[in-house]
Amino acid sequence: MHRYETYWIITLFRGVLAILFGCAILLIPQMSSSVLLLPFAMVLSVLFLAGYGAADSALVFFESFALPKRPGQIASRLQGSAGITISLLLATIAFEHARLHWFFYLVAAQAGAAAVSDLVTARHVWRHHRTILVYASALVSGAASLYFLISAIMEAPLATDTSMRMLYGYLLGFGTVNVGLACMLLQERPHPHHAPPASTLRHIH
Repeated sequence: MHRYETYWIITLFRGVLAILFGCAILLIPQMSSSVLLLPFAMVLSVLFLAGYGAADSALVFFESFALPKRPGQIASRLQGSAGITISLLLATIAFEHARLHWFFYLVAAQAGAAAVSDLVTARHVWRHHRTILVYASALVSGAASLYFLISAIMEAPLATDTSMRMLYGYLLGFGTVNVGLACMLLQERPHPHHAPPASTLRHIH
């Protein structure tokens, strides 16, 4: 199995994971029929996001071993380590009931780390697949990071269900892009980028 096939298989799992956790985060506030339960729903949603971040970071760390180029390996391992740290901070915010804008700062940091790592990785993956679509994941994460950062700086008063829809949109977009990209490139036939010229083959014979 080619090393990039392993990379895209792990990317496929990352996409499915993002979609599943995104749906869970969206459904939790809707299950709270009482206004008194909304704060608990918010805490539970943040814990779900922390769990997603930890699981995704672990996959990213293992994904680094499927990359043949060292810059991509380093970027993925740094993202994995940063993701675990941010997930722990998210869990701390949930239990200490910190202000909501700090939560957005951490989500922005998590999405930003994913964007930088995916951008570095995509530069090397592009040399193999030759399609600009490999940058799609970095684009989604970068846009989400900017959105959450602006929301945190402005300290816009957002309802719990609105906040969860924002998270759902990010995770759904990120997951859908990764699943679609992985399925497409796993079915791609290898291209002979480095095939020797015909004159060289004649000299060999």
